[in-house]
Amino acid sequence: MATPAPHAAETLPPQAPDAQEGPDDSQPALRNAQVVGTGMPLLEERAPTDAASEILARMRRVRDADIAFALQLRQQLDLSGNDLAAVTLIQHCEAKGTNAHAKDIAHQLGVTSAAATIIVDRLVALGHVLRTDDPNDGRQRILSLTPSTCELLENATRDADRALAELAATLSTRERTRLTTLLDAVAEILDAGPATS
Repeated sequence: MATPAPHAAETLPPQAPDAQEGPDDSQPALRNAQVVGTGMPLLEERAPTDAASEILARMRRVRDADIAFALQLRQQLDLSGNDLAAVTLIQHCEAKGTNAHAKDIAHQLGVTSAAATIIVDRLVALGHVLRTDDPNDGRQRILSLTPSTCELLENATRDADRALAELAATLSTRERTRLTTLLDAVAEILDAGPATS
C-alpha cells in the first residue's frame, strides 16, 4: 500500500512566496508538494483503477486494430466473418498439430452443425479448404487449408509478423518474460467470455 504523501508544511521549510511560484527540478519535494496542493495525486499514489484504465485503453486499442486487420484480410480473401473465423480456426489447429472438424467450427462460432456444414461447403467450393476422411472417426472429416490459401494468409500477415518480430527483438529477456506472462493472463481472462446477465 502506498505511503500517504506528507503535507507541504511538513516537507518544506518556510520560504518566501516568490520562491514557490513554479516547480524547480532541483527541489523534488517542492514539486511534489505543489502537486499535492493542487489536489492531484502523485504518480506513486494513483489509485489502482488508474493503472487498470490505462491497460484497458491499450487493450481496446489492440482489439480495435485486430478487428480492422481482420476486416482487411476478409476483403483480400473475399470471405464473410464466419468464413474467416473458420479458416483461422483451421489454421490454428494445423499450427498446433491437431485436427479440425466441422463440429469444432460449430462450437467456435456458436452455430448449428448444419450451419457449420454450409460454411465448410462454401470454403471448399471457394478453394480454401480440403476435406479428408478421419481414420480415427469414420463419421468425421478432417478439414485443412489448401496450399494456395496458406500462401495467401502468409503473404497477408508477412509484414505484420516481421514488424512484431523486430519489436520482440528489442526486448530484454526479462521484458519478454513479463510480456508473455501478461498476455497469457489477458488471454485467460478473455477466454472466460462475457459476463452472463
